[in-house]
Amino acid sequence: MPVSCTPAAPNPTTDNVTDYRLDANAVAPGRWSYQSIAGDATSLLGKGGSGVFAADEWAADVKKPEHAWFVKADGSIGTDYRAIAETYTVADQADGKDVHLRGSFDSPGGRFRVLLAHDGDATKVAGPFTELYTYTGKAASFDLDVIASKGDDLLFVSDQVTTWWAPGKLKAAITTELAPETAAVTATPGPGAVRSGATVQLASATKDACIRYTTDGSDPAMSTTAYPYRMPIAITADTDLKAVATATGSAPSVVADLPFVLNEPFRAFAGENQGTQTGLVAGVQWDRMDFDWGSIEPAKGQIDQAAVAEYLRQFNLAKSHGITILPVLAYTAGWAANRTGYSYDFHGKTYEYGPAKSENNGQFVRQLVTKDASGKVLSTKDVQTSIGRTPPQNPADWANFVKLAVDTLKPLGITYFQVWNEAYPGSGFWEGGMDQYMTDIQLPAAKIIHDAGVKLVYGGWICGAPLSEYIALLDKFKAWKSIDVYDLHYMPIGTMQTIYAAAQKRGIKNPAVWQTEIGFTTEDKFVADIYPRAFHWALSKGGNDLDRFKLLYFAEWAPDDTSAFGYNRTLRTGNNLSPKGKTLVTLANLLRGAKATTYDDFETSPQLKPELNEALSTANGFRLDDKRVVLAIDLKRQNQADIFEDPNTGDTIHLNFGEPTMTVTLRNVRSVKSLDRVDLYGNRTPLQWKNTGHDTIEAEVPIIDPDPTVKALNQTEQEDVFYLSLQQS
Repeated sequence: MPVSCTPAAPNPTTDNVTDYRLDANAVAPGRWSYQSIAGDATSLLGKGGSGVFAADEWAADVKKPEHAWFVKADGSIGTDYRAIAETYTVADQADGKDVHLRGSFDSPGGRFRVLLAHDGDATKVAGPFTELYTYTGKAASFDLDVIASKGDDLLFVSDQVTTWWAPGKLKAAITTELAPETAAVTATPGPGAVRSGATVQLASATKDACIRYTTDGSDPAMSTTAYPYRMPIAITADTDLKAVATATGSAPSVVADLPFVLNEPFRAFAGENQGTQTGLVAGVQWDRMDFDWGSIEPAKGQIDQAAVAEYLRQFNLAKSHGITILPVLAYTAGWAANRTGYSYDFHGKTYEYGPAKSENNGQFVRQLVTKDASGKVLSTKDVQTSIGRTPPQNPADWANFVKLAVDTLKPLGITYFQVWNEAYPGSGFWEGGMDQYMTDIQLPAAKIIHDAGVKLVYGGWICGAPLSEYIALLDKFKAWKSIDVYDLHYMPIGTMQTIYAAAQKRGIKNPAVWQTEIGFTTEDKFVADIYPRAFHWALSKGGNDLDRFKLLYFAEWAPDDTSAFGYNRTLRTGNNLSPKGKTLVTLANLLRGAKATTYDDFETSPQLKPELNEALSTANGFRLDDKRVVLAIDLKRQNQADIFEDPNTGDTIHLNFGEPTMTVTLRNVRSVKSLDRVDLYGNRTPLQWKNTGHDTIEAEVPIIDPDPTVKALNQTEQEDVFYLSLQQS
């Protein structure tokens, strides 16, 4: 492989939004501009604003104080449901050439479109527009080819956002075939999650291409930290590898983004719901998203290939960033829902739904007759029910969809499939009975999934229903062995042990227990309190299977708006980490390691021990890579005097008086290099320790946090949570 190549001159029509000049807002060939759109009419946005807006903002109407649209110099744009576009006017040199558009657009949610205007006039933008690409959601990637004419306009349009004044940012490259492009760099193994020490080989399909790469996320075409590729690259840490290929006489390749993350026990244990496909909070590795029957099959036997392709894109993008998506197979396609009527028994009553009288906005109107156990009519009334949550008229249609989902996603490496979500009368996700759910939905899906050699995750037993009812349901249908993961939602973590023991009693040797929705709480210390307890319990069960136990926080994101659903209950508020997100980052950083085991060779005074009961104080210890020890300590205040009392010894600590400390003894630790107290937000305080012989140290650990923000957080929720982090040489 050549060490160096002489690349062709850069493509003269390559441009990027970051090259846009704020001091000259003119439409010119090969340049970017910003337009407001109404139908096929456009108008150039003019510079405006005052005060903080004067330096970096463009507005459609500078007299309006709210600035209906805005554009910042870094390429981000904002809109309030009305359409705003970043417009690229094709250069004269590209006339009649193949124009390649690729890039991405990110926002908190809304519609993103790519439009083409064949107006042939480099001085204006005018419709009608040809729609090249449309996506509704939070993140879109596009890769398009069009035949260009000089003066054509390509519009990247943002509108229909899910929250007011939502920013979005375009990352786009536009090239033409003025010179052949070197084939992009590929990696073997492909980007994603790998074990520590794995080696990655890079290659380009272009003969004699040279490859340069960076491991710090910088652009290898320009960065001073780029290396020539000569041998496989060892991955020993999370690595944002980027690579570019060049060949004599060819334009440089597109920069390949090849991120690698390390497989680690805590990352496999922790996950999120509704995260991004390019990186989750704290580098956790599991996300969960619906695989929607109605979107995939909008009419019986009619498969929407574009919808399938979009799902595949999202799953592949997530995989390339080390994220495993758990697909939720749901809900009933509109055409498949029962319209003729059905009945079921539940908690001593019979519910009889008549034929659908009407349907509108995703709802049926039908008569519901409720009877008691003797058959006496208790009530008769018209009710609205969700079409998508109605049982299918023909269960075979559901089975066909499940097979399609498995056949589509299994080749991507997806091995776990969740069936439905919170199927239970009154949950809002299932408008039928539990017997009907088991016979028509759960058990047929289990057979299809297992016949394909993959695994089934139960659809989340709802927290509002007794766990004993879940156990009785699985007993009734002898369904224990048809389920690979027993899944709970928003349950106390002690219930994970309950279902685990119940499964073992019924012959399941190594049960897998997940909570694929947990959290959604205003308690800022929820993650710091619950996750160490559950992770210690999971590790105590032994084995090398990282997928036996998981907690997936619901949800990752909510708008930064006090009236928004989920505000102050998620890991991110807008684009910023919430206190819960910050505590997850701290915990995940502490528990980094390719190997994690329980560490129970410690003693505290007053005495603490591992506890699943969330009402009790606890200490949970972990040994990581045989080099570090982490102790997670949670002291619950036991009365209004803020006193913690050890029930075994009678020792007490007044948690909010003077400078209280607790004594911690750590055994079987050699060559101690450092010992730090770490607070909820990751602030470290070095501690002194004394050796007491036989590889044992003892330290006095302060209770009260030095950082006033963290101290206030602990005071508010009436408990003190902090960590000890020991590093061995």
